[in-house]
Amino acid sequence: MRVAIVGAGISGLALAERLAALGSEPLVLERAPRVGGRIATLEKDGFLLETGPNGFLDSAPKSIELVERIGLGPRLRRAGPEAKRRWIYLRGALRQVPSGPRDFFRSDILPLSAKLRIALEPFSRRARDPDESIASFGRRHLGARATRDLLGAMVVGIYAGDAEKLSLPACFPRMAAIEREHRSLVLAMMKRGRGGTPPGTLTNLEGGMAALVQGLAAWLGAAVRTGVRVDAIRRDDQGILLSVVDAEGRHEIRADAVAITTPAGEAARLVEPLEPEVARLARAIPYAPLAVVHLAWPREKVAHPLDGFGFLVPPHEGRGILGALFVSAMFPWKAPTGTALFTVMVGGAVAPEKTRLPDDALVDLAVSELSDIVGTAGTPLLAEIVRWDQAIPQYVVGHLARVGEIDERMGKVEGVYLGGDAWKGIGVNECIAAAEPLARRILQRSDR
Repeated sequence: MRVAIVGAGISGLALAERLAALGSEPLVLERAPRVGGRIATLEKDGFLLETGPNGFLDSAPKSIELVERIGLGPRLRRAGPEAKRRWIYLRGALRQVPSGPRDFFRSDILPLSAKLRIALEPFSRRARDPDESIASFGRRHLGARATRDLLGAMVVGIYAGDAEKLSLPACFPRMAAIEREHRSLVLAMMKRGRGGTPPGTLTNLEGGMAALVQGLAAWLGAAVRTGVRVDAIRRDDQGILLSVVDAEGRHEIRADAVAITTPAGEAARLVEPLEPEVARLARAIPYAPLAVVHLAWPREKVAHPLDGFGFLVPPHEGRGILGALFVSAMFPWKAPTGTALFTVMVGGAVAPEKTRLPDDALVDLAVSELSDIVGTAGTPLLAEIVRWDQAIPQYVVGHLARVGEIDERMGKVEGVYLGGDAWKGIGVNECIAAAEPLARRILQRSDR
């Protein structure tokens, strides 16, 4: 069975790997000259700079298994234990995120009144509406102050989004499930012995995250074609025809099924002739823009000890950035000895206008903010900007209903499937985990 996959991001490549393992013939078609989508690694002046995610948590077995299957296991590089130390910028200073309930009540991350409000969390009521905003959920369980300061920062860090608009069950389904199962988040957390840091260790690969997508492409070999634009998809009596344009001109490719793993807008364009309502629903999924500024200084020019992951800034603090990663602290091999490498996030759904600043102004903003927050001094050794107009899909309230309707309608479109991060999970781990169920669904439907 030949399955055409439109898009060679991590979702499309992982799906192709699973289809090949299950005995089908995948063909990945990518418009860009390279694979990976938002995942790429730049090499500049001895630094390794990620254009997208800086790694994945090794607590997701599917991701580690994929890396091992394609022969990249020896290249895995895990961050040290200090990477679990994280900060939030609050009340004019960096404050460490507590590692557990006891540390939380001793910490200065919230004032006493907000801590006392959290102490009442076991008496919180369950949600009346199955879909609510993250902020609404937080105020009910944790109070207004903790929601603004802590959840606001977390949402910025993961989605570059607005907690007032994003859907709790769509963005954090496990948190919604904990409420259903335990009612109290605090009691559930105490049972698990976990605090404010996620489980697992941040993991990258020697050579950067590009090694993962390039390794997948190499494993798939001739099944991956770059520089191929898919103009249209149509069905006939023999299956599916894709109208494509590549270096040889315009022609058609026949397939038994097609999986579209592009961003939602491109998916909408391709499915519109087959199911116009799905196209309309897909176009309604908003994206947050993001500017990433990589900066480096000699280590002695940075006052902060940089003994951790980095910091986030909740929107109400009024700073010009969303946060920064201490890249050289987590992965020293990404920077020359004696230097400090930062990845600074700007814009997002809370300040999209900042992503459109001219390059000089964007660098000046990031440099000024780091100077104030972590005490950098002087001119940086390196400044590199990466911009994404559509960086992260925003699962706003109503997203689950929208995706449910899309799934129902696409179930009636024979041989065409949707995958990727627009629908049910934005992270590398989620995209990889989604590959096998989608591959099996494609093959099972073809056997009918």
